[in-house]
Amino acid sequence: MSETSEEKTKRKYLTVFRDYQWSYQHSIFYDDPEQSHTLLDDMVKFKQALRRQCPDQPFLVRIQTNKSGSRTHQAYLTIFTTKKVEGLRELANKVFLATMNVLGKRLSVEKHDSIARAIEKQKPQDLSKVLEKAGINRWSVLNKDKMQPLQPSSNGE
Repeated sequence: MSETSEEKTKRKYLTVFRDYQWSYQHSIFYDDPEQSHTLLDDMVKFKQALRRQCPDQPFLVRIQTNKSGSRTHQAYLTIFTTKKVEGLRELANKVFLATMNVLGKRLSVEKHDSIARAIEKQKPQDLSKVLEKAGINRWSVLNKDKMQPLQPSSNGE
């Protein structure tokens, strides 16, 4: 049985997510969920600026959606990286045309594993509910040459 496009995207993303070091998670979302339909255009400049601001740090960027309030779907970016990005809120608010909210947290091994399991089990979110375009690339890697493979555990096995 051949692999669907959805399955291939999920498999490739999970390979990058599981096989490399990601110890910090940032989320960037519009203060007004109604504005998130412009994410595809706005994020191009943002990713360029992020790559320039942090040239020694890899980034795994994923577009996701969230239902905020009673019925508004919002597109936002989840960014995995190796350390906290200083000045990320300022960068986002300088580059995006709207007011942005930025959250960041350390990514525990348990949380990393639960995110991977959820992505593996769930059907991919329908990005077309928010972003009026078909065939959207859901994820990308910035500064790929800076990615660090996870080291196999050395517990004697």
